[in-house]
Amino acid sequence: MKYSNFINVSAAGICSAVILSACGAANDNSAELIDFRQKVDTFCTSIATADSNINAVNTEVEGYEQSILTELDNLDVSFREFAALDFPSDYDYLEALAKEASSYMDTAVENYHDVFENEYSATDLESKYTYASENYNRAYKRIQIIVSFLNGEISDGVTVTNN
Repeated sequence: MKYSNFINVSAAGICSAVILSACGAANDNSAELIDFRQKVDTFCTSIATADSNINAVNTEVEGYEQSILTELDNLDVSFREFAALDFPSDYDYLEALAKEASSYMDTAVENYHDVFENEYSATDLESKYTYASENYNRAYKRIQIIVSFLNGEISDGVTVTNN
């Protein structure tokens, strides 16, 4: 089964706001915040690169699946590293959301591997692909929310607490 339109979320668009706004705290130049900004920038760059690489895969070429899976594995590592960050105290309430995003990405990547590496009936294959895609989108949705909060924006209908 070929999936030519693999990624539905633009990583570059999600993260450009973080890179440009420097976490929405223009007057706070503490070493902790500067380090955090750099790590967020690194994360954003890594997911934008993975996004670009996945979308550049030619699905007409035999073995394209391995190229996609390699990029997804890289993406999974980036999400894990982001989830492991120690967020500055002003943003520590977002750590749990980063961990959720990582967990969803891990599930997505695991299921994409399953889809591309195993044989299933058309119905089962579509169901498994849908499940992987839903988890992938959930991961990115959490990153969008984190980016919004880092920029001082409040997403409609979203509540993030310290609990």
